[in-house]
Order: sequence, then C-alpha cells, then structure tokens
Amino acid sequence: MREAITMNHDRHSAGGFRIALGTCGLTAFAMLGCGGDADRAEQSAGTPASAGPAQVRLAASDVTPQLIALGDSVYHGLIGVASCQSCHGPQATDTSIGPNLSDGEWLHSDGSLQEILTTIQTGVMTPKEFTSIMPPYGGIPLPPEHARAVAAYVHGRGGGR
Repeated sequence: MREAITMNHDRHSAGGFRIALGTCGLTAFAMLGCGGDADRAEQSAGTPASAGPAQVRLAASDVTPQLIALGDSVYHGLIGVASCQSCHGPQATDTSIGPNLSDGEWLHSDGSLQEILTTIQTGVMTPKEFTSIMPPYGGIPLPPEHARAVAAYVHGRGGGR
C-alpha cells in the first residue's frame, strides 16, 4: 500500500508550498541521510553544531554502560534525528548501503574507539567497497556526546579493537 505524507507550510510563508512523498520520495529522503548527496556532506562538514575531529576524543576509560546505552538509542534513531541503522542495518551488519560494523573488518580505520569516532566525525568520502558516501556525522549535526556514544556502541558490537 502506498501512503503519502503531506506537509503544508503556513500561508504567510514565502510562497507556501506542499510536498507529497510517496514510497520513492521516502526512499530518496532516507538516501540523503545515508550519504546519497555529496553537496549536503560538504555543507554538513561546516555546520556549527558539529565538532571537528580534534575537539572530541574518546578513551576506553570514558566508556560506561550509560554511554553505550545512549549510543544504542542514537544509532537506532530513538534519540535525536540520527539513524545509523538506515545505512548499516539494525544489528550493525552490512546492508547494500553501508558496511558491517560488527565483524572486526574495518575499511576506513583500525577499529579503535578513537578511530571509529574520527570516522563518524569526518565521514567517508571515498568508500572502498560501497558506492554511497557517509557524510560527516551521517549527514546531520550530532552533539559531541552523541558522536562519542555511537562510537562506544559500535565498538562494543564486537568489531572494535
């Protein structure tokens, strides 16, 4: 069954517009969040809400069960607007869009906590095995604590070193 989502802007806004998204539109919207738009990735890299790699650090001593639980919630889209699972799958196993994050094989880092965090922060602009890029922070501004939490969660899925 095909459903449409319709959003109406206030009549007083510039020109007022209506957008209807069907199945194809929702798929395209999901692809943008997973790295389907290189221009958006370049824009998100300069977003004031996102911290650069040198600003956010993560050490094993920083990882707590609460940080991992927060990372689980952010990864699965339950907190904030991130949804890493849309590209990496709900179990962090590979999909057709992004690589497996739980098998110990790292394509763009050494699998350490800090390298996983750095990959989240900088994104993957030249993927080795997949055609879709990963914009910095997955294409959305992530608070530093959420980025650290996702890195701790992914590391704890069994694939980190």
